[in-house]
Amino acid sequence: MKKILALLLSLFLVLGFSACGEPKGWYTEGEIKITERQAEKIIDGEFTEPENIIVIIGDGMGPNDITLAEKNVEGVYDFGLVLNKIKNHGLATTHSADNEITDSAASGTALSTGVKTNNGYIGKDTEGNDLKNMAEIAREAGKKIGIITDEDLSGATPTAFVVHNISRSNTAELVNSMIKFKPDVLMCKDYMGVYAPLDSEARKIFDSEYLVAKDFKRFKETLDTDPDSEKPFLGFLEGFSTMPSNNLAQCTEVALKRLKNDNGFFLMIESSGTDKFGHKNNMSGKLNSVVTLDRTIVAVLKFMKNNPETILVITSDHETGGVRLPEGDEDLKDLLTLTEHTATPVRVFAVGKGTEYFSGKTVDNTDIAKFLIKAIKGE
Repeated sequence: MKKILALLLSLFLVLGFSACGEPKGWYTEGEIKITERQAEKIIDGEFTEPENIIVIIGDGMGPNDITLAEKNVEGVYDFGLVLNKIKNHGLATTHSADNEITDSAASGTALSTGVKTNNGYIGKDTEGNDLKNMAEIAREAGKKIGIITDEDLSGATPTAFVVHNISRSNTAELVNSMIKFKPDVLMCKDYMGVYAPLDSEARKIFDSEYLVAKDFKRFKETLDTDPDSEKPFLGFLEGFSTMPSNNLAQCTEVALKRLKNDNGFFLMIESSGTDKFGHKNNMSGKLNSVVTLDRTIVAVLKFMKNNPETILVITSDHETGGVRLPEGDEDLKDLLTLTEHTATPVRVFAVGKGTEYFSGKTVDNTDIAKFLIKAIKGE
C-alpha cells in the first residue's frame, strides 16, 4: 500500500508541476528517489577532508518522531527512513544557559557558535556580546554560504546561523540583517514578509544586488539569467506542509548546484514542520514533516556520491510536544502530550570524514558546533 500511495503521490507532483508550465526534470526527476542499496553505498563510501559542510535541522524533531514516522506515515521509502540507515549517530542535549528547556534562539546559537546563551538571544552570549557564527567563519574561510528554511526568514534557527540580536522578537531587525549579510543562497517562505520590513539600505541591496525568485515556479527562469552564479540568489519556496513534500529537497538541489566553489561551502537547511505542528497539536503533520526532512537528506546524499569532500550532520534544536511511544493500539494523535518544547535529548546523525565522533555518544549541542567549526576552518 505504501509503495502504491508513494507512486500516486509522485505522479500527482510531477503532473502538478507540469501543469504549472515547469520543464520536467530541471530540479529533479520527479520524486526524490533512492534505493536502500544506493543509500547504504553512499553512506559507507570513502570520504575525503571536508570542504563542504552541510547541517540539516529538524526543528522540534525528537527521537520518537523518527520512530513513529518510519512505522506509521505513508511516503516513507519501502526500506524505511534513509535517516535510519546512517551508522554514525548519537544523542545531543539541548538546554540553554538560563533554562533546562531551550527555545530555538538559544539552541540555534549553540549549534552555530558552540556557546550556550539565554533563551531569546540570537548570536549573542549571556552578556549580550556578539558570538562569531558559522556563516561568518565560513566567509572568512572563503566559502560560499547557503541558508534554507521553509519558515520565515526572521525565524530563530536561520538567523542564529548568520546574524546577531538581543531578541528573537526583533523580527524586522533580523530580516534586515539577513539581507545585508548577503548569503550566496538564501531561501525562505513569504516574499512580502521579507520585503515589507526592509529599511532603505536593505531594500536597495534587495532590489539591485539579489537575484530574486518570488516563488518556486519562477526559480528556473530566474536562475537562467545568472548561469555563472555571480549574484546572491534569494528564492521563495513553499512553506512547511501537513503532507510529505519534495519542495525542500528540490530547493536543496538548486542550492547545491549554485554553491559549488573551489573553496567549498557552508549550507544550513531547516525543516520546521516538526516544530510547528507540534505546537499545533497536529501529530500527522509533525510525522509527515519527518518524511520531508528525510527526502532532503536524500538530495544531499546524492550530492555526496560525487562530492566526497562533504560532511553532513542532521540534528534538531530541541524536542517539541513530549511525543511518547504507543502502548497497544493507541491513536497517534494521543501520543503528542504537550504543545511546548521539552528537555528530551535529540538525535544526531552524521556522514563524512571524521563523523564517527558522534557514533554511540551523547554530546551537547555546542559539541556539534565545535566539530563543524573545525571542519569549516580546515582544522
